[in-house]
Amino acid sequence: MKIAFLHMTLGLVRRGSEVVTEEIATALAARHDVLVLQSGPVGKTKYHAKRVHPLRSAPPPAPRSVLEKCLFRLGLDARTREVAAFTRAALPAIQAFAPDIIVAINGARQVSLLKGLQGVTLKARIVVFGHAGIGYDDAGNLHARPDLFVALTDEAYKWARSHANQRTKVIFIPNPISVPRRATPAPLMLPHPVILTVSALSSYKNVTNVIRALAPTGKSYILVGDGEESGAVSDAFSGFTGDFRWIKSVPPEEMSGYYHAADIFCFTPDSQEAFGRVYLEAMAAGLPIVASDDSIRRSIIGTRGVYVDPHDGESIMSGVKKALVLGKVEYKKELQPYKLTTVVSQIEKEFHDLAHA
Repeated sequence: MKIAFLHMTLGLVRRGSEVVTEEIATALAARHDVLVLQSGPVGKTKYHAKRVHPLRSAPPPAPRSVLEKCLFRLGLDARTREVAAFTRAALPAIQAFAPDIIVAINGARQVSLLKGLQGVTLKARIVVFGHAGIGYDDAGNLHARPDLFVALTDEAYKWARSHANQRTKVIFIPNPISVPRRATPAPLMLPHPVILTVSALSSYKNVTNVIRALAPTGKSYILVGDGEESGAVSDAFSGFTGDFRWIKSVPPEEMSGYYHAADIFCFTPDSQEAFGRVYLEAMAAGLPIVASDDSIRRSIIGTRGVYVDPHDGESIMSGVKKALVLGKVEYKKELQPYKLTTVVSQIEKEFHDLAHA
């Protein structure tokens, strides 16, 4: 098969969807012809990659004000306009490649543009992965009528089935993870116990809530991540009484060392968080996990997780205390469905069936 991925922010930021796209594209490239089109610089890859419509930085991932939300609903916000420009710039490369499958990562506007050319200059079938999660963004993706929608959790699958057009096939395949070998802990020289959060700094990730909950406890804390909420995070750290490290960017090959330097993983986003690959990374390192109490987090972590109210500091702190008692956790059974080989095999079958339907 010939498979094309359109991911505008690849090479600009390294969040969940960027990492997953790289992993899936790399695995599929072992057996198929894979092209990834992006706006960021292209590094060394095992698939074909091309930078189209170059950008210097990624647009904000979500509207931040009432005005931005209104513009977003009308399709007039800066990000949607950039996605449209990126998609149009990618069309010559797509048409020259003549793919069987196009994976559209960047939302409903991108899907609509591609669907408008389907059967005219494009013969490819259009696939969307539900990275945005239950809510307005993925509802828009579904209303754009892709040929295949891949929900990342069982809860999202049930929701997507109720919103999808009858011509869109909806399936459930989770995000994958490559479980690394045990890494040497990063040399941060922090007193134990150490709590770790790995997250893009968007408001719905609730990182400032975690910082404020931990601030008076004197416990050590590591935050890995950057984003539009960096100012609020900096303010929250001003009252932190323990030792902490805020590291805005870590090379992928070094990330496992930070998990192994920690005693607890704490990430408490709102329920709109579609998945949370970082939970899998924490599970691979055997960390007890403090997570938001919602159906998606429970479906990923299972009965081993410590679940809290993401907007209640006392609840978060109580969860951290419970996690400290747990110590290291063995998640071998829980991680089994997320193995890269298992997930990619499922994706490959669905793509083959779609291309030959």
